[in-house]
Amino acid sequence: MSADPSRTPSTSNSLAGDVNGGQVTMAGTMRDVHNHYYGEPPVQPPSQRPMLVSTPPMDFVNHEETLAWIRRHLDPDGPPVVMVCSGPLGIGKSAFLSKAAYAMEGYFTGGQLTHEYVRGAQEDSDAALQRFLRALGVHQDALPRDPRAWADEYRTRTRDKRMLVVVEGAWEPAQVRGLVPTGRGSLVLVSGDGPDLGELKLHPGARMRDLDPLARPDARALLQNRAERDLGSEDPEALDLITYVCGGLPLALVLAGAQLHNEGPGSARALAAKLRSTRGALKAIGDERTNLDVLFHTAYQELSPEAAALYRALASWPGPHCDASVVRAVASQEAASELVDANLVGSDSAGSLRFRHDLMRTHAGERAQAEEGSDEREQTLVRMLDAYLVVLGFAERAARGERLRVVDLDALLAGSEDPFGGDRDAARRWLARERHTLLAVVLRSADLGLNEHAWTFSELSTSLYLDQRFLHDWRSSGEAGADAARLAGNAAAEARLSSLVSRPLTDLGRTEWAAERIERAVELAEQVGDALLSGSVWEFYGRHLEGRDLRAAIGAYDRSVRHNEASDSPMAVRGSALSVLFRGTARSRAGDHESAVEDIRDARERLLGLPEGPDRRMAARACAALGRAQADAGDLDGALQTLRTAEHELAEGEWHYYRAEACEQLAGVLERLAQPEEARTRLEEAEQIYRTVGSPRARAIQDRLRDG
Repeated sequence: MSADPSRTPSTSNSLAGDVNGGQVTMAGTMRDVHNHYYGEPPVQPPSQRPMLVSTPPMDFVNHEETLAWIRRHLDPDGPPVVMVCSGPLGIGKSAFLSKAAYAMEGYFTGGQLTHEYVRGAQEDSDAALQRFLRALGVHQDALPRDPRAWADEYRTRTRDKRMLVVVEGAWEPAQVRGLVPTGRGSLVLVSGDGPDLGELKLHPGARMRDLDPLARPDARALLQNRAERDLGSEDPEALDLITYVCGGLPLALVLAGAQLHNEGPGSARALAAKLRSTRGALKAIGDERTNLDVLFHTAYQELSPEAAALYRALASWPGPHCDASVVRAVASQEAASELVDANLVGSDSAGSLRFRHDLMRTHAGERAQAEEGSDEREQTLVRMLDAYLVVLGFAERAARGERLRVVDLDALLAGSEDPFGGDRDAARRWLARERHTLLAVVLRSADLGLNEHAWTFSELSTSLYLDQRFLHDWRSSGEAGADAARLAGNAAAEARLSSLVSRPLTDLGRTEWAAERIERAVELAEQVGDALLSGSVWEFYGRHLEGRDLRAAIGAYDRSVRHNEASDSPMAVRGSALSVLFRGTARSRAGDHESAVEDIRDARERLLGLPEGPDRRMAARACAALGRAQADAGDLDGALQTLRTAEHELAEGEWHYYRAEACEQLAGVLERLAQPEEARTRLEEAEQIYRTVGSPRARAIQDRLRDG
């Protein structure tokens, strides 16, 4: 496993550098999508450093003074430092932060973490903490159940590490403060577009620094780098005008350089003439010397009609990148390649497109509003959403198999080719990669009143959240989807999504909101009269009640079992098995040990005999639950045998976290049977697994072993 999943091959070459010096060069602000890591970072083994900051662009010019300023404030024995690099949009803050991380890689021995906030989509620091803990070695199954414990775990795990944390897009000081590591000599680098983060100056050790536009020699050097040829033969006055219009902003210089490259030798005079004849300025840039609209519009006018239409269409796409299937729905590959060649968008290895900068998205949106009517823009977006929905449907089916869903997948996918070929792992990777886009399309569809799209995207996206536990995403998507289903008049979809979203709401401590959603789901499911849906909703209701009223939870599971058994769907067999399993564990906690053992044993047999084939993962977990129930009932010999079986099955299936739990339970039974040596061996096995998957339980087991 690579220690640096973000550093994937790119069309650009990065410069070497170190913390002690060497010439520092800075490229434009355009974020190379080849270097962006989509999805969650894989768990890092304890011996590896997380290296999540992308490599800088090849042609990086200037800002050596700011790098020197950062180095002067680094103290390997001092407390963590926060530094905010400010400046106007397009000044190159992202490129500078990645260069700083690359140049000082050897200094930050604990590794590098990065997170980007997005208004309306990624606003909560908990999502960043979850990502950081995963990168620091915490397996998804080992994350503390209570998100309020994530901050404590993050502080604990960074205590002895000299970390670099790069934060982009933050607009509130709290979004930065929550991500400050605790290790001595650590640094938090923050990019800021305005005064919102000024309050951070009150944070001990916080410092602010403005990035200035590039000086003329550096600007000319970047322009020549992007033109990929010697500009000495070009008209000097034309080059002076081009450089002046770009105003020292790397974003503008990169775009102008691309046009000079595409047009070839002698093109500077023609480009300058176009710039003289164009009026207006992009409002997002508040610098009177800068006229990005001139550069953008000049590049836009050179596009073919199809490429220009695609450029405008991409502005309406809500996600951070646009999947290749969506691009194909509105344009040809030739049009997409034309946008990439013009340096207006970037493309990754999967063919997805992403604007090089948000300012380009702004310009594309302005052109769409100026040249297209609202109905035409909405029709284009709907075509894109429909294409994306088909890919999501195939991914959801491959990832989850035949499960309860309100969406009619057969109708949705009829006549389309499965891009995953039924490969579950490929589908899961795609879902993780598309995480932020999935949430964005739900929210955008809901905002536009596209309620059918919103609830359908929400239900199919849930397969990612059931697998990966992105609680904040799940909550936002589920609530928006349930509300959209209500507005669409689809009671079954609202019931399904309301029951599902009760899970993240409960885990996030929003118990009152969870109660409202699940009680609404129960009411709706009874009205709909679908036995399979009712069985699922009552199961979720039971899980919601377990933390408040065990007897009421057991009653809810009873209702779930009855509804499932009344259904003629093959999927009801699994639903009934899970309800019986959860009822058994609840009965064990309530002290009804005999019934608990009977239930869990029954559930295990059902899970091994499902019509679609055995669910070995849940059957192994049921086996472990049975061992615990037997131990609680006082049947230590039976518990010992059952837990040995569970531990073997969990090891065979490589479900490591649950295997560690079984080992821990085994140790408890062995201690009660006066077999301390084997008990200690099992505890050592549990501690090793917990440590490998990054569970905080490892520390508790270490204390237990030391005290024993």
